[in-house]
Amino acid sequence: MKEYLSFAPDKKLEIIEQIKKTLLKDEGVVFAFIFGSFLDTPSFRDIDIGIYVKDKKKEKFFDKEVELDKKIADACNLPFDIFEIKILNFAPNIFLNNIFSRGELLFGRDDKLLSGLIESSSLEAVANEYVAYQSLKELIPV
Repeated sequence: MKEYLSFAPDKKLEIIEQIKKTLLKDEGVVFAFIFGSFLDTPSFRDIDIGIYVKDKKKEKFFDKEVELDKKIADACNLPFDIFEIKILNFAPNIFLNNIFSRGELLFGRDDKLLSGLIESSSLEAVANEYVAYQSLKELIPV
């Protein structure tokens, strides 16, 4: 199990900037978000990064994640295993909605694509919320 880490707020900002600079060098990254406990809490186990890539071949995703993990770790002078890159191309809308609503956009190269994904994931979240509410009403008589 990974240990909890903690950095001062200025160190976190420096890390975020290094992540952004590193990912911007890769033209294949369409947009990038940072999300999770690194943003929300003083202590964290890893730094979650979500990216959308131009190359949509699933069989190449793992190699791309590892390649970018290494580049970011080197740029930040931090251990490789604290970075968790997730390629978002085929991620479920519920996961995307969480990232879009709680994460921080590092950069985007295709605003139309990003706004479309945000819209579709948000609409699905609203629809699911309604279904969950209706189910709860059926379970709990008022």
